[in-house]
Amino acid sequence: MNIQLSISLLASDRPAALERCLDSLKPLLMQVPSELIIIATGTDKKVREIASRYTDHIIPFIWCNDFSAARNTGLKMARGEWFMFLDDDEWFEDTTEIRDFFLSGEYKNYGTGFYKVRNYLSWDGIQYFDFHAFRMTKLTGSISFQNTIHEELVPRTGASRFFDDYVHHYGYVSDIPKTGTGKKDDEKASRNVPMLLKAIRRNPDYIKNYIQLTQEYYREGKLDKAAEYCQKARRMCRGKSGAEGYIEWLQIRWADICRDKGNPEYAVKEIESILENEKPNELTRLCLYSELLLLCTQLGKHEKTLRYGKEFEQLLDYMDHTPELWMQQSYGNITEGKVKQPETLTMGRLRCIEAALYLEDAGQAEYFLSRLPWEDESWVQRYYSLFDQWKGQFSALFGGILEKFSKENPYLLLQKARILREEDRMLKTAQFLQCMEETVSLYLKRQIIEETVFEGMELSGFAKHVQLETWKAYMQPVIEGASMKQLPGIQESAQALKETDPFHGLWMEKLVLEKRLIREYPAGRELMESLSEYIQCVLSYYKGQYREDMFLEERRHLLPEDCRFAVLVSESLACIEEQKFPKAVKLLRQALQYYPSMTGVIHEVIRQLKNSADNPAQNAGAEFELLAEQMKNNLSAMIESEQYTQALPIMQQLCKLLPEDLELLRLRQTLFLKTDKNYK
Repeated sequence: MNIQLSISLLASDRPAALERCLDSLKPLLMQVPSELIIIATGTDKKVREIASRYTDHIIPFIWCNDFSAARNTGLKMARGEWFMFLDDDEWFEDTTEIRDFFLSGEYKNYGTGFYKVRNYLSWDGIQYFDFHAFRMTKLTGSISFQNTIHEELVPRTGASRFFDDYVHHYGYVSDIPKTGTGKKDDEKASRNVPMLLKAIRRNPDYIKNYIQLTQEYYREGKLDKAAEYCQKARRMCRGKSGAEGYIEWLQIRWADICRDKGNPEYAVKEIESILENEKPNELTRLCLYSELLLLCTQLGKHEKTLRYGKEFEQLLDYMDHTPELWMQQSYGNITEGKVKQPETLTMGRLRCIEAALYLEDAGQAEYFLSRLPWEDESWVQRYYSLFDQWKGQFSALFGGILEKFSKENPYLLLQKARILREEDRMLKTAQFLQCMEETVSLYLKRQIIEETVFEGMELSGFAKHVQLETWKAYMQPVIEGASMKQLPGIQESAQALKETDPFHGLWMEKLVLEKRLIREYPAGRELMESLSEYIQCVLSYYKGQYREDMFLEERRHLLPEDCRFAVLVSESLACIEEQKFPKAVKLLRQALQYYPSMTGVIHEVIRQLKNSADNPAQNAGAEFELLAEQMKNNLSAMIESEQYTQALPIMQQLCKLLPEDLELLRLRQTLFLKTDKNYK
């Protein structure tokens, strides 16, 4: 059977990357008559071991700073009808389309093939751009790689097939921030720049080397050098046939350089000059308009922001209605994917909305608002806080726009629910619950929970949509922001919630009780009762989640700190009941190291314990209490009958015996007032 496809790749000293790359090729190698050729450019034995699992066709290559030489080594060994190449730090997501291209015989109708390279901008894999790379060709004797760096296959012959199959590539992401420019230091730059300078000395008329050198310097953050070679390349392209793609790329890169140099007025002037005098194609104009939106916003030129934003949107619609233009005008990383990168596209529209709000142009604001990806809440939800900021800054205008806005989205539904009248309370609750069920935004869920708490809505339907740890985080600012008058109502809601969602309800009640303990300054018996209620709430919460043996003394260090606090205070309260005051105080002081926010409360408890320990009545029985009550009655009668001289020594004796008795405290003041002229 004829070999339909030869796959070649360069393998450096990256064993983990190589294994992932080769693993992604297995479906293609298994199903299409094909061969795998690995050019080993490194010295790592692990790489050789991994490569040998997939093929016997491993060719050692002594690295000579010439990518084309290495690629051509694999090309010369290829025996397939077609040739495909990739790098060892790339791996396919799926190869079904390429596989079917060969198995169906479709490959016979084409001469070249382009699959997508997905270049990531950060390690999280969220931001990226795709571009179609020329990586496949019908194999003829005239095909070869050229350029020592950023090598390319020439010539290109026959019709081109573009695939949606793509490889992942993180090769240009770095962990090290570039000082001063916000760019990333790039290890590749230190390798590539000398090679490109050498290539330019050998062939000073080859434009692409200047373009690549511009890119390397720009990526490295050396803007003056990037500007120098960018302008040299632009001059070389003027009037040169076949340089259209180069010209467009250089126009965009020049705009990037001007922007990053930190003079927005100069950058705007340069970009406007390109648009007016150089007549770039549609794709390039879209990229330049995007730059202008950022720069004009920085300069506060709201009219220009709106003008360029409208021109961008109109041109974008035209391109989408003429989709072949995206493919025809793409060059390198200047692609449809670059223009439509979600963050870039959305930020441009947000800038236009803000400009319209500053200009009090509701129509324009609504137009750009309608262009946001409302249907994709996972994306648009990151801007909810900005919308809330606008509601505060442009309250009447932006609020009015949101009220009549026709798009469906949880954020928009919540805005409309908020303005419902009191008699529509059932509908309002239902719409709040619908928002809670539909939104993926933690920011929005927190707002919904806060409002439902303050408005006294039934919480059980809302709590089931929030994980317990998230609920705890939501409740902290809600209870902290509540007034003392609101706390009893919130506590009632928490107690009701315990019936359906006990842990959510207990945590909510715990925060309410804690705030009341700290802020309401209870004293005497009320303090002890409130503290006991709080401690029981905390222990109920944690004992419902932890095994009983976790509360043994040798395991308590594994418990959360507020739980350890509650355990020690609970033991202290038991000691107080048994009138073991020194031990109770010791336990309270130990408890404070785990939950210092309760310092004021615990100090007050200790103060009261000290007073109780000094109070003889504290340890007396029922007979003493009866006798004391009789003595107070007698004392009151003496004062009433103006027997002040006889009453005074009895008062002094009783005060020593009953220092905490409030009735005696009032009688003492009455006696002093009655004898004010004679008593000193």
